[in-house]
Amino acid sequence: MKRTIFSFFRGLTVSTSLPGYVIFFIALHIHRLAIAQFTVTGPDHPITVPVGGEAVLPCHLSPRTSAQDMELRWFRLKFSAVVHQYAKGQDQYDGQMLEYHGRTELLKDDITNGNVSLRLRPVRPSDHGQYTCLFQSRVFYEEAFLELMVSGPFLYHVPSKL
Repeated sequence: MKRTIFSFFRGLTVSTSLPGYVIFFIALHIHRLAIAQFTVTGPDHPITVPVGGEAVLPCHLSPRTSAQDMELRWFRLKFSAVVHQYAKGQDQYDGQMLEYHGRTELLKDDITNGNVSLRLRPVRPSDHGQYTCLFQSRVFYEEAFLELMVSGPFLYHVPSKL
């Protein structure tokens, strides 16, 4: 009996015998090696910005790879907590969290070399914390984690005693 293998092996069929499976797994391994993989890197130290200031969160691909046709997503603790998203060659604001609306900008001047930074302004105390920068190609994705530390005078509401 012959079976057609996944669409990325166009026209390849193998028998269900042991040699057929061996050929399939060798072809699968070669295919995985052929996929362009990358790593995503951000700063190895926290970015510190005062309240009201401007934060630039850097993120880049290694090796240098154009990210123009990739999806790029900045998010907080959950994938769905979108700070900023870029896909299909343009910024996407539909799923952006309301607290970031109008405060983010993707710096794409060097996107063809895989360098993409997120500008966030004005910085608020609630912006303090971890951010994830995720690059996704058609067949692979990778992410990096960044820490934003917000400094400066915070106005805390302390309940008064009666």
